[in-house]
Amino acid sequence: MWKFAQFAYVAEQFGYRYSGLDPELRDSDTPFFVFRALPDARERAAVTRARFPGALAGGRLPGMRAWPVPVLTLPEARGEVRLLHARIAIDYFGALGRQRLRPWLVGIPVVLLFFLLVNGELHVRGLTVAAGVAAALFLVLAASRIFVRRRLATHQRLLGRSGVRWPP
Repeated sequence: MWKFAQFAYVAEQFGYRYSGLDPELRDSDTPFFVFRALPDARERAAVTRARFPGALAGGRLPGMRAWPVPVLTLPEARGEVRLLHARIAIDYFGALGRQRLRPWLVGIPVVLLFFLLVNGELHVRGLTVAAGVAAALFLVLAASRIFVRRRLATHQRLLGRSGVRWPP
């Protein structure tokens, strides 16, 4: 997501602002991020093109180090990129948090039981292994939910300290 935040910063220099998830696709399984053109997009793009003439041809990008190394954020742009990263992460983790777990909680044991039936392993050892695998996958799902909630809270605190209200 950090690279996407860098991209969003560069896009803002050319007159496009990150505006969150597409409201029409909000309930989709794949989040779709939207950029909107600013009213002064043409002027911003002209100024940025004048300051960074080779940016669109693979040259130096605004707020980033020169190209031969991986794209790294310069110190003067790092604060804005960090805030963009927090906004993007809140949108992304929020979309992940809205996904339902019931299909996973029902689907994992059903698939494991199906594999046992197909392989003819429907006895104590096979059921024990399947139960262990299902329990491990449930633990991974629970841990991922906890991780997502903690990251979401961290990014919300960062935006709260900076005075940015997100989602708008």
